[in-house]
Amino acid sequence: MVEKHIKHLLYNHDCVIIPDFGGLITRYVPARINPVKHTLVPPSKKIAFNEKLVLNDGLLISTIAYANNSSKEEARQLVLSFVHEVRTRLESEQRFELTDIGVFKYNHEQRLVFEYTEGDNLLEASFGLPEIVARPIRHEEPAVLRTLIKERQAAEPAPARKPFKARLKRAYHVAAGLALTGLVGTALYMLSLQTDYNLSSLYPTSLISDDKQANENVVAASIPVQQEGMPGQAATADVLDVTEAGMVDGTDAWGESSSSTFGGDAQYAADESVKEKDESVEAVAAPAPVTTTVSDKDGRFYIITGGYARMLNAEFSRQEIAEFGHEAKVLEPGKGSRLFKVSVADFASAEEAQAAMNTYRKSFGENIWVYNN
Repeated sequence: MVEKHIKHLLYNHDCVIIPDFGGLITRYVPARINPVKHTLVPPSKKIAFNEKLVLNDGLLISTIAYANNSSKEEARQLVLSFVHEVRTRLESEQRFELTDIGVFKYNHEQRLVFEYTEGDNLLEASFGLPEIVARPIRHEEPAVLRTLIKERQAAEPAPARKPFKARLKRAYHVAAGLALTGLVGTALYMLSLQTDYNLSSLYPTSLISDDKQANENVVAASIPVQQEGMPGQAATADVLDVTEAGMVDGTDAWGESSSSTFGGDAQYAADESVKEKDESVEAVAAPAPVTTTVSDKDGRFYIITGGYARMLNAEFSRQEIAEFGHEAKVLEPGKGSRLFKVSVADFASAEEAQAAMNTYRKSFGENIWVYNN
């Protein structure tokens, strides 16, 4: 009877806790394609077991009491009898099968493990959807068409070989083209040997260099030059000498770089000081990061709203809770656990946490529980 209620609760809940035994946790599995069997499997739920979830949340007992129209104490006695039967069979037979859900057994380290049995699809949205088989279609031509194609290929004559005269004419044209190319190359070489011609004058690069030289001459001619005998002639000559010296070796006339001449080092030092001041201001103004993940044991009592097998799902749940103004945190799995737990609040003692449970049940339902980290 208890097994039937456990399976019924797994359809609508992500976590069903068996008091003093452990908790069954469901995980969503998307639709998948088997490339070998060519099958399409609909979305479903997979079940995992966590033996540390032993705190009674009242879900299973309340469901049994309501279904049997009995008191919660009678329902609790039924659950305790079921747990006692499971432990007895595990000690005697080393395994216990939960019908249509999975098998409990001890491993070589005498630790309790759970193996999920894929039976009924526990995802309510996919209930009743079958596994679809989609095998590839091989297109084959009819036998009559294949026979006609073979007969047509056999009836087609083989391509006729060109006559000897046509092949000789083609070879003659190729040889004539090669000979003409050689004559043109020889003529150009002979012209380059003469004194009045230069082979480089036939290439566009020489024309470009000539235009560049002409432009430089025009620019040089356009620069005004101070005539002899005018005032300031010696100063102008000194400035031109200094400029030419700097253009040759990248330094000024006194052997220093041009950046130091124009105050480049001073400007660089000023920029660095401003940058350091900005960084110090940012370091002081930056707020301290808020811790949203608990990875170590701290002895506090957390009110847990749900458990997840992946950190990404737990972080999504934490962000949704944080939007309502709660200080939600994610508790990383401890030793021997793979469940990421999301808490809505934490307290220093178990009494404070139990006292706050009624307040948080109004917002997060009856499935929350207290966890001592």
